[in-house]
Amino acid sequence: MGEFVLKNRDYLLLFIGSVVSNLGTHMYNFAMSLYVLSLTGRPFIQGLYLATGGVVFFIVSIFSGALVDHMDKTKIVYLTDFIGGITVLIATYIVYLDISYTVTLITLFSTSVVLGINSAMFNPAASSLPAHILEENQMQQNSSLRMGMFALYGILGVVFGGLMYDFLAIEILMLVNGISFILSGISEFFIKTKTIAERIKLSFKDTLVKVKEGVSYLVQLKPIFYMVSFASILNFFTVPVISNGGPYLFEILLEKPATYLSVINGVFPVGIIITSLYLGSRPQSEKVSKLLFFGFRGMAILFAVFTVNVYLIVNGIIPFGTFMIVTAATMLIMGITNGFVNVPFNTAIMTTVDKEMMGRTFSVIAIISNGLTPIALALGGFVIETFGLMILFYMAVGAIFLSTLIITHNKYVKQL
Repeated sequence: MGEFVLKNRDYLLLFIGSVVSNLGTHMYNFAMSLYVLSLTGRPFIQGLYLATGGVVFFIVSIFSGALVDHMDKTKIVYLTDFIGGITVLIATYIVYLDISYTVTLITLFSTSVVLGINSAMFNPAASSLPAHILEENQMQQNSSLRMGMFALYGILGVVFGGLMYDFLAIEILMLVNGISFILSGISEFFIKTKTIAERIKLSFKDTLVKVKEGVSYLVQLKPIFYMVSFASILNFFTVPVISNGGPYLFEILLEKPATYLSVINGVFPVGIIITSLYLGSRPQSEKVSKLLFFGFRGMAILFAVFTVNVYLIVNGIIPFGTFMIVTAATMLIMGITNGFVNVPFNTAIMTTVDKEMMGRTFSVIAIISNGLTPIALALGGFVIETFGLMILFYMAVGAIFLSTLIITHNKYVKQL
């Protein structure tokens, strides 16, 4: 299995920086979605807000992977965190001034744009940096730890985000997120690993060539390419359920405090942590397809159970307490099955992709898997306003069952 990854100084600094900034970001994203919905009363505007950062992220990601592969990834990681922190702190002050409803919305949308650009540069750099810091036999540890911590961010981020949203001013939560970015950047600043020997100046044409190379390279890795393509379909239909549907269900239909929604969102990552700890303690397997298929089938069944439970509470058939208990249990088990997809797949990527192609590959993966998400978020708000919440759920259930059927019978995915 290799030496424990956190004994590596540079990896530990990257890990600490990620923990701090991700906790702040999860709190911020959870609360701001509710805040915009509460501020406007319009699911469609909330959807546009959620989509704004995603659209910017998608556009910048087209080029960021190629740029990242020819820049010092360590420098990208800490600079983007510093920029994000300064941006959020400025936005905090403007929102605190409470100049007008319009100024507040413009500030929030503008901040979303800057953070979208930042994420497009940060993600491929931070995702590929462990391959430069660690040994190959430590990649499953890295994948398990990353997924486990991502799940922990989801738990603590939404729980604290919900509590802060219910009991504190939104400016306090924004201030915490801004400071978390700055602290993260400070930790990452002391990473000694350098990922390039010299600065390479790229023209716009050169960048396009590198982007094309990244796409071509990923397409050649057919098992990974098909998995990412299926992920894009799943994200298109399921992300709006969580990001648009969850806040609308609790804030508008049920009129419950944000803390209840944070509990539901926080239970899902607990399941991911359980799976991450389990897989992280096992020897790294050469083939992961059986784990992937188990995870996909489990998620499909549990998502259907979740949808039935939402239908029952929306139509007043079950009491709120029963809804919370059943949904929490369902989300916990769904998180466990999700871990059997994400941890093995990330390990397969880290052990298959060439190090010099990591930035471009992760960037292309982000583009394909999340490229349609901004459109889905905007449409999610529109669907809720026009057709009702349950239509959003029905569409997601159909998509996840169909995708699971195709994935588990794909000859290339079976090779993973």
